[in-house]
Amino acid sequence: MVEFNFYLSHEDTDRLFAIKKLQGRDELTGNDFARLLLEKELYRLFPGCPEFDEAGEVLNKERYRGPNQN
Repeated sequence: MVEFNFYLSHEDTDRLFAIKKLQGRDELTGNDFARLLLEKELYRLFPGCPEFDEAGEVLNKERYRGPNQN
């Protein structure tokens, strides 16, 4: 598992805790709930397991479901 550290604006922190409360996820910390939200979005955008070549290029780009950046 890899650890990520980042900051959220006050508005996004309020959004996070509002969503957490509305979903009844009181058993989770804000950090754990944020992780679940991020994981859900990552799986939505790339449902398959990404594959990379030696140069770090994504081999299975067709699995990506988000907007393309050209």
